[in-house]
Amino acid sequence: MTADLTISTLSFKQTYSDKNGSERRETSRGANLPEVLTVKHQQIVDSATKLPARRSLCRFDRYVTLTGGSIAPVSAYVVVQTPLDSAVVSSDIQAVVARILGILSATSNPPVGLALGDAMFVNQEQ
Repeated sequence: MTADLTISTLSFKQTYSDKNGSERRETSRGANLPEVLTVKHQQIVDSATKLPARRSLCRFDRYVTLTGGSIAPVSAYVVVQTPLDSAVVSSDIQAVVARILGILSATSNPPVGLALGDAMFVNQEQ
């Protein structure tokens, strides 16, 4: 993957990358209020299927100033687990991630999202 990434006009600069993962930071709101992208991978054996698999993490942390003045992250991440098999292709991964985005997004023309972000994460509905 490219060391530095531009995502929605924001420049995420790589701070490290090793065999365990990578981190990229975006600091346009100031060094104390970064957005951080973390990517990690882990080889596992799935407990249900007993098949070898890979877990891949994509995580964003956006640091915000709280009402009391302290700084804390708002975090969102996706963990994608795939069997280590050549039958699993990119479109399989994109399909399950699209389902998650479809629950949260509120797009129209045509309407494709359910806009349940507030219901799930603010109102704690299930």
